Amino acid sequence: MQDTTADDPDALVRALAQKTALLHEVDHRVKNNLQLVSSLLLLQARRAVDPAVRDALRSAQARINAVAIVHRRLFQEEDALQFDVAAFLEDMVEDAIGGSGRTDLHARLDLEPAELPAFQAAPLALLVGELLGNCVRHAFPDDRGGVITVTLVREGDQLRIEIADNGVGVATTGANPGAGQTIVKLLCDQLRADCQVADAHPGVQTILRLPLSGAR
Repeated sequence: MQDTTADDPDALVRALAQKTALLHEVDHRVKNNLQLVSSLLLLQARRAVDPAVRDALRSAQARINAVAIVHRRLFQEEDALQFDVAAFLEDMVEDAIGGSGRTDLHARLDLEPAELPAFQAAPLALLVGELLGNCVRHAFPDDRGGVITVTLVREGDQLRIEIADNGVGVATTGANPGAGQTIVKLLCDQLRADCQVADAHPGVQTILRLPLSGAR
């Protein structure tokens, strides 16, 4: 059967409208599903008695939220093949600090315009989410306030993302060196990124360097 859609402008308009409506419906369902999973994890975390279980559930919820931010950002992009790294980092920092429920933590952002291929958005979101989560959970104990600084800059054929805090430092954070560090290493391998962590006197400084091949 011959397809006459290409010869009928009205049919093309209708087909485009149908595909757009379908895309919006899929987007709506994905957002609802991510929100449902996040809410269930939060409910379980609140009911958990064991602090280790509670922390694990909150970490899982934070990872779901990171994927949700990526989904929202990619859907807003005009170019489906690229994503705005600066806008994405701004959302991630706002979510990490806002989700902590603390009013004594503040952000300082210095973000240059940069884009990366869309397929790198999810692993980068999970990686940045882990690092920001470490700052929020471990750098400022005992109601100690502070500042989380996030920098984004292009350096030759690399993109440098720096996440630093002015908290208690590497030796006294008490961070679990298990699952979190394993996830960071796996995500860095996937992104072909180099990750360096150092004592910032005060606080901790983490620098990510990602290759810009295929980005713009």
